[in-house]
Amino acid sequence: MEFQNLYEYVNNFYYDEFNSDEDFVQWLYEDDTFNIPNWIVIDWEATARSIMFDYFESNGHHFKS
Repeated sequence: MEFQNLYEYVNNFYYDEFNSDEDFVQWLYEDDTFNIPNWIVIDWEATARSIMFDYFESNGHHFKS
């Protein structure tokens, strides 16, 4: 695989480094993509358990599966 192709592949699936799955999911949902009003209260721990089926974490770095 060429370097450029590898870079694009990783770039499409890599999000960032987070302290926990809950921090990652909160960041994901608070991104403008979901437009959640700030008055809604979310159980981030329960949400992280559910959404992490589509993502994985390695040494604090989060990726889309």
